[in-house]
Amino acid sequence: MSGMKSVLGYLAAVASLVVALATFFGMNLFSHRLVDATGLTIAPGYSGGEIVRTIARDGYEIRQHRMVFDGLLTERSEGFVQIDFAPPGALPPLIEIPIELDLDGKTSFELRYDVQKNQAQLTSDDKRVVGVKDCYILKERRAVRIELKK
Repeated sequence: MSGMKSVLGYLAAVASLVVALATFFGMNLFSHRLVDATGLTIAPGYSGGEIVRTIARDGYEIRQHRMVFDGLLTERSEGFVQIDFAPPGALPPLIEIPIELDLDGKTSFELRYDVQKNQAQLTSDDKRVVGVKDCYILKERRAVRIELKK
């Protein structure tokens, strides 16, 4: 009887070790499946929000994200719109593009992005457009955030 308890104890220990190792080595796969199953997304304040328009240029793309005014419980009066340029290696030294915030065919502002200096300038008559918030150099793209007011 005590031999049977020892065998069961060792089997339980080995099974626990296998489960722990499988969990550790499969952590990346399990985490992605958990996120897919629950529908969790990265907050728009970090990701820039969903992409609403993509403009293909010669060898690169310009991606416009939705306007982000998201707050914890309600919308905020200040927000931003993010414009991405990808891939970074294919970008020309200077990019000039008109941006439509409402996607209605009317230009809200003109964006001029100096890739080498990582600086952006804009001209706008739209009262919602405040100015350039920041420019980011990311691994797979460049991003410019434009500060907005409601």
